[in-house]
Amino acid sequence: MKFTALTLAIALAASGANAEIYQKPPLNNVKPHLVENFPWKNPFPIEESDVVEPSCEAVKHFFAREYTLHELMEEPPRGLKPWADGLKKLFSSREYPGGWSGYDRHGYDRSILKMDYADVPLALREWIEEQERTEGEWKGLFGVFRDSKGDEDTVDDVVDVKENIDRSQDKDRVVMFAPAAVYHVLPLWVAEESDCKDKLLDLSNYKPEPADGTVVGWADHKRPKENKITEFRVTVNALKEKAVPSASEGIKKEEL
Repeated sequence: MKFTALTLAIALAASGANAEIYQKPPLNNVKPHLVENFPWKNPFPIEESDVVEPSCEAVKHFFAREYTLHELMEEPPRGLKPWADGLKKLFSSREYPGGWSGYDRHGYDRSILKMDYADVPLALREWIEEQERTEGEWKGLFGVFRDSKGDEDTVDDVVDVKENIDRSQDKDRVVMFAPAAVYHVLPLWVAEESDCKDKLLDLSNYKPEPADGTVVGWADHKRPKENKITEFRVTVNALKEKAVPSASEGIKKEEL
């Protein structure tokens, strides 16, 4: 089901005199389900009995504002009204990626995260821009917009991504995405400051299941506060085959 289903159309219409009708979201009786094409599972903790162990670990915390579709037409910081038309255009291009842990809560309960673009790690910004430029498989997973100037300023489309990026403009941009988008590129969130940067930057190493030579990860999150700010933690491990003690080493340990 695409993000632009009836719920998005209704939310976009809920302005002016109609806004009072939607002060409370309609009751959502649809049970959340895991979206298709979400292969990721929480691989942690890596157990002692596993045949692999971490060769490198990277952990980082991030902050974003989390909104539901019901809040689309509210003014910032409570909602996303300046970007409503742009979001409608963005999310019509692909299936809804899912919420946290890949679950789709449907309708008005679907979540959208908003971050200052400059707060997104450079490696991930470059990946987003490459997807946009080349019409990549993940184009539209993240939407980069200019920030609203306030008052009646509206933003009706994503920014045009050029080959040579002026990074000084990043501070005037925001990025919007569904929570599940985080999981598809977890290593890029933490690669830059890790001790295994090259390993994490190569997304071909990133796999759903732990194995020798792979990279695995997960994102945990906290409930949004009253000001809509939520915190999420990205944990990524590069894995190697666990060393098996030789028979002589095993005997020595038993003697001790």
